[in-house]
Parts: sequence; C-alpha cells; structure tokens
Amino acid sequence: MGKFSASEEELLDAAAAQTGFDDFGAGEFRPGLRALLDALAENTLLNEIGAFAIRQMILRDLSARLIAQRGFRDHPESEQHPIEQPLVIVGLPRTGTTALQEMLALDPQFQGVELWLARAPKPRPDRADWEDDADYRACATSIDVIREHQSELHAIHKMEAWKVDECWNLTAQSFAHSSWLAQTPLPGYRDWWADYDMGPVYARHRRNLQLIGSRTPGKRWLLKDSTHLFALDALLNVYPDACVIYTHRDPLSAIPSVCSLCWAARHTLNTGESREVYGRETFDLWRGAVERALDVRERVGDERFHDVAFSRFKADPIAVIEGIYRRFDLDLTDEVRSRMQAYREESGPALHRYTLEQWGLEAGQVDEGFARYRARFDDF
Repeated sequence: MGKFSASEEELLDAAAAQTGFDDFGAGEFRPGLRALLDALAENTLLNEIGAFAIRQMILRDLSARLIAQRGFRDHPESEQHPIEQPLVIVGLPRTGTTALQEMLALDPQFQGVELWLARAPKPRPDRADWEDDADYRACATSIDVIREHQSELHAIHKMEAWKVDECWNLTAQSFAHSSWLAQTPLPGYRDWWADYDMGPVYARHRRNLQLIGSRTPGKRWLLKDSTHLFALDALLNVYPDACVIYTHRDPLSAIPSVCSLCWAARHTLNTGESREVYGRETFDLWRGAVERALDVRERVGDERFHDVAFSRFKADPIAVIEGIYRRFDLDLTDEVRSRMQAYREESGPALHRYTLEQWGLEAGQVDEGFARYRARFDDF
C-alpha cells in the first residue's frame, strides 16, 4: 500500500467545510476523481510529503469547483457573454509559451486567467482590491511556500498569484488533465484519461471564463496551455473561432527541459523513483500529445493556426509578436511595443541546464518518436 489514503466522500466533505459551499454541480468530475484516487491507492513511491501535497492539490481543485459553482449561481447572466476569437497559445512545454503569454498579456486589449482567479473563480475584482481579497492572499501564500520549499522549480518556472497562468488550472475542476502525471507515477489514471471525452471539460472551461470576465465581457481572451495539445478537437469545438498560436522547438531540447522542470517538484514528493523510467514516461506522454495534435491539425487545416519557432522568438520576440498581430489582424500600438521591449530587456537569461542522457533518453529515440512532427514542422 502507498502513503496516500483518502476516500472520495472524505475529500468532498473536507472541501465543502473549507469553502462553506456544498454544490459541486454536474457529476462530470467524479470519474476523474475516482480514477485519480484509485491510481493513488496503488502508488508506492509517494512519500509523506507527497501524500500531503497531493491531498492539498485535490482539495484546492475541489474548492475551486465549489467556488465557481457558487459564482455560476450568483451571476447567471454571465453565461450569456460571448467569447469570440480567443488567442490560444499551445505547444510542447518549454517552447516559449509562458514568455509569449506574458508579453502578449502586456497589451490591455487582452484579458487572461490570473492564477488566483483560476483557483477561486469569480468576477474579476478591480486590481486595487486584490491584496485585500482572502482568495488572493491564500494563493499568494501558496506561491511563497513553493518559493521556499521548491526553489529550483520556482527558478525554472516562476509563478505569481497576480500573473496570467495556464488553462489546466481551470480544467483541474474536472479532474481531467496531465498535471497529476507530473507529480507521481499514475499509470491507471493515465490510461483512464487517454480515452476520456474532454468536451464537457472545455464546456466548463468556457463557463469559468464567462464568470471571471463578466465585468469585461467584450475583452478578447488570451489563453495558454501545453495540455491543449491532448484535446485540440475539444478545444476547437468549444471555441470554433479560436486563433491558435502553436510554438515549436526541437524535441531534442524541449523533452529534457520538461523532464527537468517537472523533476524539480517531483523528486521532493517521491522516494526511490528512477530518473530513467520517469524520462521515458515523460517522452512517451508528450509524444502522444503531439501525435493527437497532428491528427487534429490535418483534419481541420491551417486556417486557425499560426506557427512560431522558439529559436526565432528567443532571438527577436518583438518581430515574432508583430507577425502574430499581422496574422490575426490585431493592432499593436507603440506603447504596447515599448512595454514588450522593456519586458525583454528586464528578463535575464534562463539558468536551466539539462541533457537527454540525464533522463535515460537517446537522440535517435527522440528523433524517431517525433518523426511525423519533424516532417510537418521542420521549418520551425
């Protein structure tokens, strides 16, 4: 038996007690939660810190669901707000998606999902009131804990409560996302998720956006997450006019980089895990995501996509962003361009070193696994 032990009802009751709410909404989240708990019960690598951390993550996501559900009840009019032509950044992890999102978020014509609002969805308050909001302070405190106890992770991927963040923080309400697989080995959960219909997950994702942006309903959304690659079909069904920015980087660099990122948190939660086994599992997970995305891309065509090379973005991000604005007929003002240039100049070089060999991988293996992707996007 592993270190993790908690029943579904125990966790539901704890989340209800924590928030003061008890309406979880439709039961589409229960299969994922059950699959996760079943997989955790079989896990033998989680240590006591890991078991505690996973429990807190589950409660975090259940609480976010409860808070969102209360928001849907209190603000039913928000469901009528359209979400038109959102910009959606996708791509393998470690391909520049975060930096690109943060630079685009400097443009006031866009709104994104701030981390604290993803964890406590509500109509976005005025910025001046955030520090007085208990939900904001709770999120900021959780980031302080990561900064103190997982400094390596924070150095590689800096998070802040006030920053726009990744969409998996919303899909987490449905317990159908790959983040769990980054924490600890969960083969049963991975098998369940591989065949799960993500349609209802993205429908709830949209409903969350309508709630969070209900005070600025006409503002264009800016979204980002590598995990959209696993379900581009569901994303495009829910957002049929989405403008998708697809970032590309040589998998020989991207795969060991994502291994290094996730390991920075993972190794504190697990005891006795093999780097090599973990590396091969991570390679296989993201190879599968790219294959799924290729299937969708071939089916729907290129009309809604704009491809970006990581190497070019790293060398000249302003030129890449200007290309995005031209592609989707957006207006880039001189003031916003100046903000983006200042962001670039203030951002120091990433101190993140990694090799394929650290994770039991070989160049030929990665090249073969991503051969179809390379053939399609070799120019990027």
